[in-house]
Amino acid sequence: MNRETITAKSRAELVSICKTNNIKGYSGKSIADLILLLMSSSSDNDNDTDTHNKFVYQTMLTCIGNKRKLVSYIRNIVDEVRVILSKDKLNIVDGFAGSSVVSRELSYLSNNLYTNDMELYSYLMAYCYLVNPSEHQKERISYHIHRMNEIADNGPYHEGIISKLYAPKDSKDIKEGERCFYTRENALIIDTLRKYISEHIETELANYCLVPLLNKASINTNTAGVFKGFYKKGNIGCFGGKGENALSRITKAIRLDIPIWNYSNYTAYPSNKDINVLVNELPNDIDIMYLDPPYNQHPYGSNYFMLNIIAKNEEPAEISTISGIPTDWTKSNYNKHRTAVLSMGKLLADGLAKSTYILISYNNEGIITDSDWNTLFEPYNVKKYEIKYDTYKGSRNLKERSDKVVEIMYLVSKR
Repeated sequence: MNRETITAKSRAELVSICKTNNIKGYSGKSIADLILLLMSSSSDNDNDTDTHNKFVYQTMLTCIGNKRKLVSYIRNIVDEVRVILSKDKLNIVDGFAGSSVVSRELSYLSNNLYTNDMELYSYLMAYCYLVNPSEHQKERISYHIHRMNEIADNGPYHEGIISKLYAPKDSKDIKEGERCFYTRENALIIDTLRKYISEHIETELANYCLVPLLNKASINTNTAGVFKGFYKKGNIGCFGGKGENALSRITKAIRLDIPIWNYSNYTAYPSNKDINVLVNELPNDIDIMYLDPPYNQHPYGSNYFMLNIIAKNEEPAEISTISGIPTDWTKSNYNKHRTAVLSMGKLLADGLAKSTYILISYNNEGIITDSDWNTLFEPYNVKKYEIKYDTYKGSRNLKERSDKVVEIMYLVSKR
């Protein structure tokens, strides 16, 4: 339904349309707000559901905390803010962008979209999917990815960092002491394609070809989702471990997907900083800031170190003995209770000096406790949302978790 059709309706007719289409939040709304509510539910920019879903849910980084299952809930809350502010498009910040799946969804609602993460691989994800290339650049990206897949099929192959440090010499004869994050074949493909990116791809197009490689490096790997360790049988690396789990994923030959872009009218500004630093560099006209900080003691910098190694294409100077984790991985204040509470308190104060609303996504198992949140929120207006979803149990230290976890979202504003 287009704007002209909606604006010609009476208030009673608009309410009836909301009821018919199961659109919530119409009670007590003015005609102007009802129009905004209906427009946000059937936006001209993303009325093609298939195209929308292909963009938002395309092949993405596999990581714990990925908000793929919660995107629609986050979208609904941001739509509420659009109605409250009587705006079709918003200036939005995604402070801990991760896989960038939330930023991709919010791009449909954005005028200016500021996306940030302190991890390099995450910054690259945001740049790849949110900074739209020209038509000519798209043709070149497509050419390069097709060429890379041809090389992945036929070689010649190059032994580089991943083959030397993170895979066995022979996938069928793994030796004790060899790291086993990838099959020998996939490790050679990663190294070979990374070399191609460095030597053959135009600098301005490199990120668009590197991110598809990072995605598959996070998927076709001999782990349960994090790179802290790999599957073993006894003390020796083993694809799928003792139970030979997920062999089709682990051993599948890496092939790259061409990125899909959203050409709705927005401008993206990706950053690679600590959000507590970036917040003070943002403009003063932000409408909503979405924050999805780490919620436990397990850092993304070490959990996904492999992606940064591939991205940088530099052999680390010093690594741990078992998993080969570089010693210089990025540490976050949000992985320890004391610094997490202090950093969040500062971020709320600085963020609300820049933004009308802050939407925080957190976990009921998080190191910032309910009591901490109550104290942090004392100076502000807060609306709380709770969403239950299936628990991730891929790692040994998560086996005792309950089957359901509660994602808590707080919509915060000044009093």
